[in-house]
Amino acid sequence: MNYWFVVHDLLAYEQHSDMIGCTVRRTGEKKPKFSQFAEIRRGDRIVYYATKDYVIVGLFDVVSDMEYVADDQAWGEDVVYKIRPSKLPPEGYYLDFKQLLKKEDFQLSIFPDKKKWAMYLQGKTCRPLSKEDFDLIADHLGDEELLKDKTEIVVRPTSWHKRLEGMKAIPAPKEKLSHDDLLEALITIGEIFGFGTTKKPSINEIRPSQDPFKAKGKVLDLAWRLFDLTWIPFEIQRKGSVPDLMYRFNLVHQWSLKLIVVADQHFHEELREAARSYPFKEKIVLISPEEVGNATDDVIMLKKLREKIFA
Repeated sequence: MNYWFVVHDLLAYEQHSDMIGCTVRRTGEKKPKFSQFAEIRRGDRIVYYATKDYVIVGLFDVVSDMEYVADDQAWGEDVVYKIRPSKLPPEGYYLDFKQLLKKEDFQLSIFPDKKKWAMYLQGKTCRPLSKEDFDLIADHLGDEELLKDKTEIVVRPTSWHKRLEGMKAIPAPKEKLSHDDLLEALITIGEIFGFGTTKKPSINEIRPSQDPFKAKGKVLDLAWRLFDLTWIPFEIQRKGSVPDLMYRFNLVHQWSLKLIVVADQHFHEELREAARSYPFKEKIVLISPEEVGNATDDVIMLKKLREKIFA
């Protein structure tokens, strides 16, 4: 296993949060412009750095071999690796890398003279990283004084994207729905479908009163109630423990028609794999935040019309 410091940008991350890429050397040639990019291997680990905004997006595992993409809608002709997050800053934040480097006791071997750190990244899409440097960055991902609110950042094309504009238009990234936005959208959808909705139900609200779960404090994000007969629990999995999610579902599956997980597409394979050993695996339904967002655009108007008709 090797470690890498990968230089991309926030627009690229919004377009493909599950990939890293490099422009090809020549049109039709399935080799990266920067030869070192081809040294990355499945199983390697990366620090994802967004240039211009000077933030660390998070730490990721490389989960594929290098693949050739002939005509991606956003990136054009590229070679890419698929990635999966292993550790991210708290939800809603990135790690301010410039502020991290200013810490007096912080030093990375990749930047011998940290005052000139940007010089070491010029013209690079990736650089080898020591395990010690990787772990040091990982240790600071949650430092409150080093976090940068995503709402303070204006995502804009870098020079790489601007070069692509001459060949094709880059679709504007759609704003991602937050955990609370997704929760409210699912409540609205449930109401349109005619279900009762319960926000943050406890495990014991779903289980029958004669069979309570003795430990307190276990809750789910949302549940729809069907005619006092059965439930459809929801979990929004942006971060957190997959085993804990499965444990909570295991406590309520007998009284549930379906078990819904809202998660980014690159988590779906992991969730399917985790569910295989449980008796409720056939009840699991995986949907993406984008599917919820697309449905909400029409659902809100439908709800208003229903309220007008039946007022």
